[in-house]
Amino acid sequence: MNLASFQKFTLLDYPGKIATTVFTVGCNFRCSFCHNPELVLGSQFAVHGNDNEKDFFKFLESRKGKLEAVCITGGEPTIQKDLIEFIVKVKKMGYLVKLDTNGMRPDVLKKALDLKVVDYVAMDIKNSLKNYEKTVCAKVDLDRIKMSAEMIMNSKIDYDFRTTVVPGIHKEKDFDDIALWIGS
Repeated sequence: MNLASFQKFTLLDYPGKIATTVFTVGCNFRCSFCHNPELVLGSQFAVHGNDNEKDFFKFLESRKGKLEAVCITGGEPTIQKDLIEFIVKVKKMGYLVKLDTNGMRPDVLKKALDLKVVDYVAMDIKNSLKNYEKTVCAKVDLDRIKMSAEMIMNSKIDYDFRTTVVPGIHKEKDFDDIALWIGS
């Protein structure tokens, strides 16, 4: 896994759990409002990936019985080639796992759900479907986004859909369209 860093303690990232958050490098979107823009391309982190992963698991080992969960975020975690193996390793240590995703890799999400190695998923809904590409500044296969959302809604795990509201990018109608799409 190419990890940028990890936050040792959070009470916010996994609702109701004492957790740590690990940040993966790289993203397939180029949102102008990204809250972790240094992770999008992440070239400054590429050399440190293995050391960061080793340090992270050493930290997890030392926090057994104190932390309950690991939140995996980014960047976009599902573009990491060894994400599933990483999650399995975390689960074997006895931690709950929350995965944050932009939904572009339903294949990876399906594998994680089928293996029952994620306990919670948070998916960013970037905008109404008709405004997705304009919002993420990238080519988007909307069927993949819809597939991920549907898969999450039909799973038996806890989940959140969330949208960062950006004046000038989002209009009130976008939120009506999102609500109709995800059935809220």
